Amino acid sequence: MPASEKSVFIADIVPGNRVEGLFLCKKKNEFVGKTGQSYLSMTLGDRSGDADAKVWDNVDNLTRRFAEGDFLWIQAQAITFNNQLQLRIATLRKVDENEVDPMLFLADGGKDTGEMLERLKAIHAGLDDPDIVSLLQMTLEDEEIARKFKLAPAAKAIHHSYLGGLLEHTLSLAELAQKVCDHYPQVDRSMLQAGILFHDIGKIDELEYTRSFGYSDEGRLIGHMTLGIERLNRILDRFPEDKPFPRLKKMVLTHIILAHHGQLEFGSPKRPKTVEAMVLAALDDMDARIFSFQSILDAETRQGRWSTYKRLYDRYLFRWKGEENQDDSAFSQTPPPNEEPGEERDKEREPKSKPQPFQNAIRGLDKMQDTFKKK
Repeated sequence: MPASEKSVFIADIVPGNRVEGLFLCKKKNEFVGKTGQSYLSMTLGDRSGDADAKVWDNVDNLTRRFAEGDFLWIQAQAITFNNQLQLRIATLRKVDENEVDPMLFLADGGKDTGEMLERLKAIHAGLDDPDIVSLLQMTLEDEEIARKFKLAPAAKAIHHSYLGGLLEHTLSLAELAQKVCDHYPQVDRSMLQAGILFHDIGKIDELEYTRSFGYSDEGRLIGHMTLGIERLNRILDRFPEDKPFPRLKKMVLTHIILAHHGQLEFGSPKRPKTVEAMVLAALDDMDARIFSFQSILDAETRQGRWSTYKRLYDRYLFRWKGEENQDDSAFSQTPPPNEEPGEERDKEREPKSKPQPFQNAIRGLDKMQDTFKKK
């Protein structure tokens, strides 16, 4: 089989297998081991997932053959290390990117993005604010925006990190918001839906999603909130001069975009100061966390109840239910390697949370005030 063809996917690899196939090098680092010998630590991936990979021998020769982001043809042995799949590479070579179909290496959510987009448009069409309805329709009728919106992931990692993930996440929020507004009629449904469409729209420019998922130069330097506001302003410029989009609504919508991470320490330059901004921040966080938690549990608790330690959440995650019709006996009672059951011992092993930078700054100001008072 030619090296440019894909025959083996990460999700199908079983420890013990000999692996020969085409993969994308997502990460590459060279380290020195305890013995003083260099080794390569890599992340290899395809559309089905990622795998840790190591090169222990012939490192000086092999590392010169490729760079991070290259397609590689490898021969390796699949093993289990720390309860995770690892590929121990014997040899590798770079494959010309022009010979490779990049869609084989981009995860796909498997849902019909055209159908999801139509559901989102239907929600917008049912809103009662004509200014916002015009804005939302104008946005999704833009061919460039619609095309990118159906392709972009919602994030590089953590949640909905696959083709179409941004649209899936946005539709999920839009449908959740409909239920919230039914329960809390004081929430402005139209403004909340506008905030949902625009809160992450900047990610169509912030993220790269042509070969692997990463950040564009704009994404690294500017970020999706600012890029989203720039998109909003360009669309608002299309409104007729004799009937512009109302200034107050523009200001409130811009605030929702800036406040949707909820807290200053989470990257929002403003905290929510309207009901709609608060609701969006809460729904956004909930949707992302539920997806992330479930993805971790699905990936890591097939043979046991506990995930590995997750630095992102500063905790282990626990699956208390098995698959449908599966009783408790299907779970392994063996704790993860190098861990012992028991809440107190878990606490000893988990790193303690450090004070946030803004908390340190406040404490510093308090000390300064105390000093001035004494003087």
